[in-house]
Amino acid sequence: MKKLFFAIVLAAMFAMPMTASAEKIDFGKLKCSAFMELDAQTMTMFYFWLDGYASAKTGDTKLDAGAVENNLTQIMKVCQKNPNKAVLSIVAD
Repeated sequence: MKKLFFAIVLAAMFAMPMTASAEKIDFGKLKCSAFMELDAQTMTMFYFWLDGYASAKTGDTKLDAGAVENNLTQIMKVCQKNPNKAVLSIVAD
């Protein structure tokens, strides 16, 4: 059931048109303050980019669909306290 839900969410995300602001984002330099202002679609896309980046560093090839919301919530909590911190550094730490 989780796999079906995840597939539907992912398909819906890619079916939506991309916004102009999402065309060129330097994820390595994106500050928390800018991350918090992203629309939901771009934030979700960025999360999956982060997950892929972290997975490449650790060699973990699994995606825990149930952890997605929790991970985004944790990133947002850190960002609220540290608006000038680079989001990538939160995941890389």
